[in-house]
Amino acid sequence: MRLVILLLGLLGGLVLVGMLVAPYQPGLRGWYLQNACPYLDQFSQDICAAARREAGQGGTQPSTSGEPKR
Repeated sequence: MRLVILLLGLLGGLVLVGMLVAPYQPGLRGWYLQNACPYLDQFSQDICAAARREAGQGGTQPSTSGEPKR
């Protein structure tokens, strides 16, 4: 039972780091996008959305100035 709780805590920590810290740290963001996001996307596309947006891979956000994104 303790092992299950530990594994759930580690998975929760990985998701939180991916959503809150990784988008703003370039080295961590790159690792996250290459290694963690393919697995986390199976649960929800929103987990890695901020990291992709900061890396310029999002492309789904409309431009606020009315000009197309480049």
